[in-house]
Order: sequence, then C-alpha cells, then structure tokens
Amino acid sequence: MNRVMLSIALLVFAAGARGDEPKKFPAAKHKGGELRYVDGVPVLVVKGTPAEMGEQFGVLAIKNAPDIEGLHKQFLKDAGQEQRYPLIEAMAKALKPGFPAHVVTEIEAAAKASDSKEGMLLFANTIADLTSGMGCSTIIIEKERSTTGAPLFARNFDWFPTKGITEHTLVVVYKGTGKRAFAAVTVSPVAGVISGMNDAGLCVTMNEIRIKQSKDKPEFNWKGTPLLLAFRRVLEECGTVAEAEKLLRDMPRTSTCCMTICDKNGGAVFEVTPKTVEVRKHENGVCCCTNHFRTDKLALELKCTRYDKLSPLQAKDGPKLGVKEAWAELQKVEQGKSTIQAMVFEPGTRVLHLAYGPGPATKLPPVKLDLGKLFGE
Repeated sequence: MNRVMLSIALLVFAAGARGDEPKKFPAAKHKGGELRYVDGVPVLVVKGTPAEMGEQFGVLAIKNAPDIEGLHKQFLKDAGQEQRYPLIEAMAKALKPGFPAHVVTEIEAAAKASDSKEGMLLFANTIADLTSGMGCSTIIIEKERSTTGAPLFARNFDWFPTKGITEHTLVVVYKGTGKRAFAAVTVSPVAGVISGMNDAGLCVTMNEIRIKQSKDKPEFNWKGTPLLLAFRRVLEECGTVAEAEKLLRDMPRTSTCCMTICDKNGGAVFEVTPKTVEVRKHENGVCCCTNHFRTDKLALELKCTRYDKLSPLQAKDGPKLGVKEAWAELQKVEQGKSTIQAMVFEPGTRVLHLAYGPGPATKLPPVKLDLGKLFGE
C-alpha cells in the first residue's frame, strides 16, 4: 500500500473509531447556566429563578443531550413498557398537581427551551412512583466507625442498563433563588433527586420499595408529592436529618421507599409509606439498606442477599472504615451491568467520590468532586 492510500485508510479508520465513541454532553453556557467537565465528569450548574433554571437545564442538559428521545424509547423497550407508555404518561400528568410549584415552572421552562414534550419530562420525574427497576444498596458509617472521624455515606445506584444511560448521566448543581444549593447525581431529564447532597452536607439517596412490600398496606396517594421531588424538597429546605424527618412527615407522599439520609453528625434510614415514616438507626455505628423495609411496623420480607453481605458491618466491635473500605463494600453488592453509578459522600467536607459508566461502576476509579467548592462559586 502506498503512502497516499495508507493515509486515507488511517483517516477512515480514525473517523470510524470516533463514530463508535460514546457521545457526550457538549461543554457549553446558556445565560446563567454552565455545563463543564470536572476530571471527566459532566457538571451542570444552574441558578436563578425556577424559570431561569428550567431554561438553562432545558438547553444544556436536554436539547444538547446525545439523542435523549432515543434513550427514552430504548428505556421503555428495556423496561417492557412500550405498549403501556400512553397510560403511564397519563398517570404522570395526573401527578402534576402534587409537584412543588417551583418545579412545575422549571419543567415547563425546560420543555419549552428544549423543544421536548412535557409528558416525557413529567414521566422522568415520576418514574420512581409509576415503574419499577431500581435495586440499590446504601451504607451509612457513623463517625465512631469512620477512619476520617466523620460520617461516610456509600451508595450503589442500580437501574436498567439501557444503552445510552451512561452518556446521559451528569451532576447538576442547583442554586435556586430562596433555596439551599444542592447537587444531584442524576440522569437527564430527571430534575428530581435520586442521590444528592446540599450545601449543609445533608445527603439523601433513594432505595425503591414496592408498595405491596409494606405491612401497613398503604394505597397509592395520587395527591402526594412524587418521590424524587420529595427528596429534592428535603435538600432544598433542610440542613439536618431531624429537619428532614419533620418535613417528610408533614408532606403528603405518593408511595413507598426508603430514604437513606446522612448529615455531618450521622444518619438514618427513613422507611416511608403514604401512611407513615418509620426511622431505622445504626447498629454499632453502621446502618445498611437495600430494598426491603426492616422495621417491625413495616417489614414483610427480610430476605435479601445484598443486605446479608453488608450486615456483618453492623456487628459489634467491627473495624473502622474509610472511603476505600466503603468502596470495597459496595463492590461486594454490585449487580453487574445494572450498577451504573457508585458513590461515597463525605458530609463533613461536602465531598463526593463518584464513578459511573457501563456496570459495574464499582470497578471504575472514582472521581473526587469538591461539591462545597461548587456550591460556593
């Protein structure tokens, strides 16, 4: 092969290789918002009024997203919900009156700015209420069991490993007028909170519990606040675990879940139903949570292989754990391709160690993000 032909062949090969690379959010700015990369992690900062933040999110995280319509269709296919989607979308719209008013304004602005159907955004933010698929694991390490002398909060986010979901993962920092600043580890176009931390160091994550798995036999509350938006309200309005408990008890709730929560002094698991909130605290300085209620008032089924793998951490006189050891425990309960995000929060320093990508994410090197610095910018 002569040099000219070799050069052409190399160019064609390089173009093909680039075409096979996963697409990413482009770094960009829009009005007060900015999407940039921090050590390879896409971080979007939005700020201002709900309408302003919605427009910034709509342009930078939805309109600029790599084929978000394709992700939406593929997710429905993988979840086996293609035929039922018109009904699910109608149910999502029926939940809209329970959305916090500022989030409604934000979502409407995001839909307009991105030329997206509002129904898709409503579905994305009620997905935890209307479909099933999350199977997460969390560990709270109290300060007396932490090598750092402060609490640690470790988390695997397990979900359908739909093609394209990794490319739509990002960290969004919200700086809303009159609200606490907070960061959400999310998947566009979700504007609620699956996992996150606020400027006080308060951290929350969701563990899905099916409504039939609760001893109090609750009925779905169509007038309640959708779960992901309830979690968002906690980060926007609360600075401690105690404040979050009060807010959650006073808030109408749609369905069942566990809110694993931790502040600078320690944490707990809130076992949540439309009827009640039960609090489960640590055993010997560690509190673990998977996808079953465990309090006497709510538990129906305690069997869970992931919980069984983590429960030895709650034994008396267990070893102290640091970030590295917490990460190793997350590796023990990874669920292969479904573990698309893994993270360890340090509430005291407002630091997040995050890995995401083709599962299991626990096998990927975590990136250290200084959320406190992002909140203060």
